[in-house]
Amino acid sequence: MSKPIKLALAALLLPAAALAGAAAAASGPSPIYKLRHDNFEAMGRAMKGTFDQFKKSSPSIPAIQANANALAAAAIKVKGHFPKGTGPQAGVKTEALPAIWERPADFAAAADRLVSATKGLQAAVATGDLAKIQPAAGAVGGSCKNCHDTFRKAKA
Repeated sequence: MSKPIKLALAALLLPAAALAGAAAAASGPSPIYKLRHDNFEAMGRAMKGTFDQFKKSSPSIPAIQANANALAAAAIKVKGHFPKGTGPQAGVKTEALPAIWERPADFAAAADRLVSATKGLQAAVATGDLAKIQPAAGAVGGSCKNCHDTFRKAKA
């Protein structure tokens, strides 16, 4: 291919490449932000649903089981929702603290404790015994609190 033809092709392709880059930037932040936000929202609803059952004179074990299952399903996703480059330095509004990326082993251990606590809640619910379910739900709440205290901005 001759030099004039290469230059002509480059002149045609450059605007297309620039448009593609602009379109990618305009499409907004990585979808991981929405995925992790939605996952934590689901966990919050499940926790609230569980503790709302405890306030009833006759808590529904099936409702608590559904919430325990939702918590367990969401918990296993937490570690994967914080890839490198998706923290506050990316310029996106997030409640996540830089500590998640600065201390990944600590964050992974906290996420593993959450997974373990949700599995414990599922096992407790399987017994149908509220005396076992309530402390197991408390352990999930404690795991959430630990992570919030360490890896999430304090609520104002």
